[in-house]
Amino acid sequence: MEPKKKALIVGCGYTGIRLGKRLRKAGFHVLGTASGHKRIVELQHSGIEPLVGSLRSSRILARIKMTRPTLVAYFVPPQNSSQNVLAEILAAVPNPSLEAFLYASSSSVYGDCGGEWIDETTPVIPSCDDDAKRYAAELEVVRAGHTFGMPTRICRVSVIYGPGRTLKEPLESGSYTLVENNDPWMSRIHIEDLITGLIAAWQKGADGEVYNLVDQEPHRASEFANMAADLNRMPRPKYIKKAEAERRYNLQLLHHKLANRRVRCKRLIEELAVQLKYPSYTTGLPAAIADDRKGRVE
Repeated sequence: MEPKKKALIVGCGYTGIRLGKRLRKAGFHVLGTASGHKRIVELQHSGIEPLVGSLRSSRILARIKMTRPTLVAYFVPPQNSSQNVLAEILAAVPNPSLEAFLYASSSSVYGDCGGEWIDETTPVIPSCDDDAKRYAAELEVVRAGHTFGMPTRICRVSVIYGPGRTLKEPLESGSYTLVENNDPWMSRIHIEDLITGLIAAWQKGADGEVYNLVDQEPHRASEFANMAADLNRMPRPKYIKKAEAERRYNLQLLHHKLANRRVRCKRLIEELAVQLKYPSYTTGLPAAIADDRKGRVE
C-alpha cells in the first residue's frame, strides 16, 4: 500500500484546521502545529495530528524536518523575536517530494491605496510596521525557494469571514465601531473560497508567484457591518469620531481599520481557474450566519 502524502500546517488555527479537513478528504495525513489544550483537542477532533510546542523549540523543528511533507502551509504572522522561525522552517522542509510551500501573507501589504483598484502587479508600499514585516517575510520565502529549489506561493489573503466569524461577538460587545467620515473600501473572502484558493495555488500556481485571495466584490466597511448586524439581529454599529478611534485602537489596528483599497482577484480567477462559491459577501454572509444557527461545523 502506497504511503499517504503528508501535509504540514504551521499555525493551525481557524483557516489551517479547515484546510486540514479538506486535505484529509483528499487522502493526506495532516500534521498541524499547536499550543494550548483547547486547540490541541480541536486538531485531534478534526483528524489532524498535533505537533505540540513552541516553534522555537529544537524538538519541534526536528519533528518538522522528519515529516518530509508534500505540502506546507504557513499561517504564522511575523514575530517580534530574535529567532527567525520562518527561516528555520524554510530550511527544514525542503525534500524531493515537496510540491509547494504556501505562505499566507495579507492584502494589507499594498497599504492605503485611496480606494483605487489594485491587483498582483500593483507596487507594494507598506504603510505600517506589521505590513512591512509581512512583505519582508514574503521576500524571504521567495529567496528560500531559489536557494533550496523549493516551489513557493505567496497568498495575499484579505479579511476572512465565515461560520464563527460574522462580527457577531464584536457587535454584541460594542467593540466594533465605524469611524465618522471614514467608510473605506474593503475586500473579504469566505473561508470556503479561501481554502479552495489555497489548494488551487498549490496545484496550479507558479513558483514564486503572488496570488490575491479575495472575493469579487469589494464593499464599504459599513455595508458588511450593517448587514452582519441586521442578520445577527443586533443593533447596527455606532459611529465614533476619529479622535476617539485614535484613543481606542493602537496605531496598527487603526491603520488596518481605515486602509482604503479595492483588491482584484485576477490571477485567482484567470490563472488558477477558481470559481468562487461566494463571489460576494451578500451571499456568503447570510450563508455563514445560517451555518452558525444550525451549529454546523466544517
